[in-house]
Amino acid sequence: MPKIAYYTLAWSPLQHTYKLQESQGSGILDVVSENPTWLVWLSQISSFAFHGRNGSYTARKERKQHGEGYWYAYARAGGKLTKRYLGKSIDLTLPRLEHAAQELWLDPQAALRQGASAHSSHHSIKRQGSSIDGRKITPVLSCLPTAPALATKLPMPHPHPHLVHRPRLIQRLQQGLERELTLLSAPAGFGKSTLLLDWLTSCAIPAAWLSLEPQDNEPTRFFSYLIAALQASDPQLGTAVQPLLHLLHAPPLETVLALLVNDLDGRAVDQQHVVLILEDYQVITNKTIHDALSFLLEHLPPRVHLVLLTREDPPLPLARLRGRDALVELRTADLQFTREETASYLVEVMGLPLAAEESALLQARTEGWITGLHLAALSLLGHSHTVPRTASEQASSPFSGSHRSIVDYLLEEVLSRQRSDVQDFLLRTSILDQLSASLCDAVCATEGSQAQLDFLEQANLFLVSLDDERRWYRYHHLFAEVLRQRLQQTASSLVPALHRRASHWYEQHEHFTEAVSHALAASAFEEAARLIEQCAEQFVSGHQAQTLCSWLHAFPESLILAHPTLGLIQAMALMYTDQWEAASACLQTVERGVSLRYASHGSLLIESLTARERDVLRLVLDGASNREIARRLVLSVNTVKKHILNLYGKLNVQSRAQAIAKTRMLHLV
Repeated sequence: MPKIAYYTLAWSPLQHTYKLQESQGSGILDVVSENPTWLVWLSQISSFAFHGRNGSYTARKERKQHGEGYWYAYARAGGKLTKRYLGKSIDLTLPRLEHAAQELWLDPQAALRQGASAHSSHHSIKRQGSSIDGRKITPVLSCLPTAPALATKLPMPHPHPHLVHRPRLIQRLQQGLERELTLLSAPAGFGKSTLLLDWLTSCAIPAAWLSLEPQDNEPTRFFSYLIAALQASDPQLGTAVQPLLHLLHAPPLETVLALLVNDLDGRAVDQQHVVLILEDYQVITNKTIHDALSFLLEHLPPRVHLVLLTREDPPLPLARLRGRDALVELRTADLQFTREETASYLVEVMGLPLAAEESALLQARTEGWITGLHLAALSLLGHSHTVPRTASEQASSPFSGSHRSIVDYLLEEVLSRQRSDVQDFLLRTSILDQLSASLCDAVCATEGSQAQLDFLEQANLFLVSLDDERRWYRYHHLFAEVLRQRLQQTASSLVPALHRRASHWYEQHEHFTEAVSHALAASAFEEAARLIEQCAEQFVSGHQAQTLCSWLHAFPESLILAHPTLGLIQAMALMYTDQWEAASACLQTVERGVSLRYASHGSLLIESLTARERDVLRLVLDGASNREIARRLVLSVNTVKKHILNLYGKLNVQSRAQAIAKTRMLHLV
């Protein structure tokens, strides 16, 4: 495998020229292809990354015992490394480099055969596959392994069947079609998504919708999902751009975005407008993504528009956009319900027989906050439908004070009126970001979750459907937050067990990112360590190195010392994120841990035990059979046998009796 190239020669679609620069710096090198300076530079280096118009690869010089070096192009496609002969330094012209890129990315096997045929006098290259004459050539970029997009992130949410139509705000949103950016910035519960859905539905505007979450702070993941969202309405949009994000030596993000802008510009001609909506943008904290989105805003084609839904202002050039009238903003003051909208909602939508004065009182006390109004309406349903009017009544009223006190009181009212099994279900499942019947069954250690979810949806108890099949849901963010606080107050000792159950379910269904997150939430570090060790390659190849770093940063140092493999994974993740000094310190910690283990156990323990192996070993010590171990750990018998064989190998024993004796001698469990 070629080493990392420290120089990059890349085509700039904005300036229509090639730029040569150091990969670790931003300085442009004063070297022009096809002149003497170029040849001198080539003689002094051994590799460089090439990002041309037709594809990307690493060019590497290989020297033989006699004679000068020969250049080869390397590209990884479909999980395999492909090699293409380029020639001597004098042969490395720009057309030659572009031609090699085109051949590599159209079909690497054909490139190998051509290379072997043309240069067999110099080198022998192994032939792969059979002739492709007469067959349609498929770009290998489409075969690059990428993480599948989560289906629940891309569909547009379902509009609520009963809502208050707000023409004054829809008119503002319609004006956004003449601007680059529309920003809806307000705290949770102010109806940002509901308003946007009403606008899109009433005006019949097609849009690409992406719901963001904290894991989307990886730039590759973020823009892969962004392009996938655009492809929901136009499958061809971005097809040539998305694979570039997953190359071994990806081109600069600016180059990728410039290609995306060109693609958008070409396809927006046949459409009235292209609207891209990013929901919950406040979870994005990565400066690289903010800078990239700023670049995108500066170069959007006239018919392309970006809409951000966020709880806080993003670090984007908002002042500059305002200055050139390229921004439409809707904020808390704009989204608050007016007296007329409040009356319409409470009387017509919620069916409360309130007088105008009573609805005006609720509007004033909730300050037009739609979630507060909704919770107030729920608390009044089935009761006297009266709102306190006098000063003394208002002083003791639940509808006075801050939003926080209103939420606390109304949730108490809403929760207390549910059956005890519904209350229990709400609290236990509040630890989940997304809910399905099977997952809720596992977390609650019971059955019947589908019926509970159906009831919650029908009762309009803050449950949001995430797909057309009604399989996945989530709670309203604010509702979930308060439920979690209540769970901590009333049953904090239960929380770790709930997260463990969620982690086990996600592992069984091969959603390992969520499995690790819940294991860490339960402070089950051994379990999280086992999952990370098991899936480290998947996490790194899925562009989650930054996520790995944040996970492992939460681990106690004693655990890193006890798991050398975990320490190596952490060092690798730090290197992938360019944290070289931290990676070096991590490797020193691993070395210290290995020395301590050897001093403590010598050659008695060949390799540290995983959390699952320790679980199996505990049951072996209790005298449990393989079948009993499988039942208690929810594993297959064959998996248990595999764990026991691993234990024999690590303990350097031949039988259960020897394993039990050595375990007790070393005090392993």
